[in-house]
Amino acid sequence: MLLVEAPPGAGKTRLLGEAGVMAAENGFEVVGGLPGAPVPVPAPAPAPAPHSARVPGTAVPPPAGTRTRARSRRSGATADGPRPHPLAPAAGGCPPVPCPASAVDAVRARLRDTPEHVRTTVALDDLHLADLPALTALCELITTLAGRPVLWLLAFAPDRDTSPYESVAACLAKLRGRVPVEPVPELGPLRGDALGQLVADWTGADPDPALLALAESVNRTPRAVIELVRGLVEDGDLSVVDGTSRLQPHPSGAAPGAGGCLPTPVPKRFSTLVQRDLRALSEPTMRALRLAAVLGSPFAPEDLSAMLGEAPVSLLAAVDEAVDRGLLVCGERDLAFRSEPIWRVLLDSVPPPVRALLRRQAAEMLLSRPDGVARAALQLVHIARPGDTQALRTIAEGARRLLASEPSTAAALATRCMELLAPGHSDRLRLAKTAVEAFTRAGDLDRAITLAVDAIDETTARAKALPPALAGDVAALRASMSAALLFLGDTETARRAARDALAAQAEGLQLREAVITDLAASCLTGDGTAAERVRGILGAPDHHPRAVRVGALTFHAFGQWRDGRVGDAVRTLREAVALEDGTGGPRLIDPRWFLAFALTRTDDHEEAEAVIERSARAAACETRTLTTTIPDVLRAPLHIARGRLDEAEAAALAGVGADGPHLPMLAPQAWLVLALVALRQGRLAQAEDHLRTLEKDFPQHASRPWWAARLLLHAQLTEAQAGSGAAADVLAETGAHDGALRELLLEDPAAAAWSVRCGLAAGRPEIVRAVVETAELLCARNPDVPAVLAAAAHARALAEGDAEALADAGRTHRNPWARAAAAEDHAMLLLGRGDRGERGDREAAIGELDRAMNAYGALGGERDAARVRARLRELGVRRRHWTQAKRPHSGWESLTKTERKVADLVAGGLTNQQAARHLFISPHTVGFHLRQIYRKLGIQSRTALIRLKA
Repeated sequence: MLLVEAPPGAGKTRLLGEAGVMAAENGFEVVGGLPGAPVPVPAPAPAPAPHSARVPGTAVPPPAGTRTRARSRRSGATADGPRPHPLAPAAGGCPPVPCPASAVDAVRARLRDTPEHVRTTVALDDLHLADLPALTALCELITTLAGRPVLWLLAFAPDRDTSPYESVAACLAKLRGRVPVEPVPELGPLRGDALGQLVADWTGADPDPALLALAESVNRTPRAVIELVRGLVEDGDLSVVDGTSRLQPHPSGAAPGAGGCLPTPVPKRFSTLVQRDLRALSEPTMRALRLAAVLGSPFAPEDLSAMLGEAPVSLLAAVDEAVDRGLLVCGERDLAFRSEPIWRVLLDSVPPPVRALLRRQAAEMLLSRPDGVARAALQLVHIARPGDTQALRTIAEGARRLLASEPSTAAALATRCMELLAPGHSDRLRLAKTAVEAFTRAGDLDRAITLAVDAIDETTARAKALPPALAGDVAALRASMSAALLFLGDTETARRAARDALAAQAEGLQLREAVITDLAASCLTGDGTAAERVRGILGAPDHHPRAVRVGALTFHAFGQWRDGRVGDAVRTLREAVALEDGTGGPRLIDPRWFLAFALTRTDDHEEAEAVIERSARAAACETRTLTTTIPDVLRAPLHIARGRLDEAEAAALAGVGADGPHLPMLAPQAWLVLALVALRQGRLAQAEDHLRTLEKDFPQHASRPWWAARLLLHAQLTEAQAGSGAAADVLAETGAHDGALRELLLEDPAAAAWSVRCGLAAGRPEIVRAVVETAELLCARNPDVPAVLAAAAHARALAEGDAEALADAGRTHRNPWARAAAAEDHAMLLLGRGDRGERGDREAAIGELDRAMNAYGALGGERDAARVRARLRELGVRRRHWTQAKRPHSGWESLTKTERKVADLVAGGLTNQQAARHLFISPHTVGFHLRQIYRKLGIQSRTALIRLKA
């Protein structure tokens, strides 16, 4: 006997119905019904939306546009919709007036006619409507049939306190010991994908986050969600845009400039549903919740106690009730509304004039506390008026105090305060600086720059000669704007803005933002004076703020790296990190970023990971701000170095702002990772697209940090597309730039060997010689950097054809990609030595190729593994590299992994010969795969394939 207890609308009726279908499919006789309904009931209800819970006793079809999904046989559905089951109520409305005795009698009659050995499932719903005689009769029937193979599925809603009958659960519990009794876990609210599918079924499209959050706020039962979504559709509060269902903009938005200080307005239908539920709360709880809504979310319990004028102990019952009803959640030190929509409904329940009085009272109460200025500002921002000097000062101070911890809120306070001040007011420039810094920290760089430009133009247009104090404010604002421009990647404009700020600053004013921005932009644009200024700062440390010295050390390390002094650069960056003052918030230039990149390139993976984790912890206290995706950008190349290509791609996508704010200044690194992942996985067209995006949106020249990395990746992609000869041409062009080859070899521990390999294959000894000499130079400058020594040894052994030296070099590599390449190179030297008449070791070469192939495969390097596999085939050795998978007989899903790659390449315009070179297979094999593709897709030509892919 399985007992299912759940509130009305939770889906228990549907659960019984689908269980009945499954039982019937597995050979059970199915008997059941609703109290008072004939047993069984043959007429099915109109199909409810898939993944949703049918409201017991009703048959409401989904709105027009509802998507239908094929559900599994296990869930009791067909491809055309849910399968009718023998427990479905008759179409056309609610079930008859309950008469449970008739249902029990009908079950008894059916079981009397069923042979005793037949397995039977009996399902009875809504037993909470049964009276005591009916429940007693049911218990007697279950006891009488205890020896027969009968499964009892009994569902009921929780009894109300007003129920005149004995509890269903208590009555049925008396059967324990006579028959096995097991309660089914409670049918709670839907979560995650299930809730999203339910909303999508009733709106006709996948919901956006705001709509999904609204559904979660009312998600007591599936029926409640359906009622809400149907109401929103009927009221015209939903629209479908680009295949996503969204809430229509609400006519009454938040207070101007106060974004982030108020929850978003909610549709009237949702508000009505929530208000209906709130009426069940006790009067003290409702009063406390309305005051809490005015205080904001989260709110401090002591603030609520003070507003109520009651002792803290008086809050206990109200808070317990609100938490129990899912309206509030408890934090470590404060309370918060479970969702913003519920907060908004409660806030709107307070009449606006009363709300204003309460906000004023709350502000006065908070200002009496040492740490209450910021919270008082959040109250006053909604009620302050022009000329309210004291309130405006409080708002301005609150914005400054929230700058580091809550930049979006600080920006909202500062901009609102500016709106309340008359044009030309002396405080507007200082507020503009606060707002610009806040927008910059929050990642809204364009808005920060626009605000700064407008404020400066407004001030300079009003006076031909600015007084010293005003000139200082303008210079400070220019300095903040220069930082936003630098983060945006507009280094030329950032440098001009920084120098304008430094030229116009008032005497004695320290504009460290302008100094650091000027240094950074000068280094990034190849300004030769930057190195001299860096030396000047480091030579007189006592004359400069710590942040300026940190910036100077960071850019000094840049110069050391470009000069090939890798070990010195890493030590300088470690010194900068140690000096960094750790004041919190995003640094203008954080040396941890560049230390993590340097350590990754020198194969110090453990230390790199530790540096990244420290950076991540510093950003963890912020949500969707400029710094939150920086750890992802730092992790992306580390994931590649460790062979975690999928993780690298995911981190890089976050780094380019695929889902939220990002730092454009560091975005080139993320695009390089995306291109390299695509190249190593054999997605050459995608790799080329990523490089094209990088060159178009983030032009790189010799002074930029990622210039050499782009050159290396361009050469490697060229080799994959057009062969070693074309790649050698790219390397020769790179070598013509002073220092370019040196920086290129430092980008990857395997780069030197790869470059030698290209030069040898293309018959370009001058390239081989230049690469080896450059690698030896790097060795001389970095005798204590193992990655540099291993790379040079690998390149030299490959150039000289020394198999033993190459085997030794492979053992010294700490980079897994370089180790795999060394094994492959060693195998080719062994085979080549045999061709020259010396005693070759074919078996040893095959062993090395196997090791390289397995290493590439474990690292996710599908293209490299395919190349080695092709070489093994040339030696007559075949290694299986596929797995059996059940696929349909036709359509895209029927294509194997190799067939998909062939389809992608051919649809991209490549010939069979070109596709074969990409995949390291023969043109005949490409032709065979194409024939299979045509057959499975039901097409006959390349043109049709291109049309299908498009």
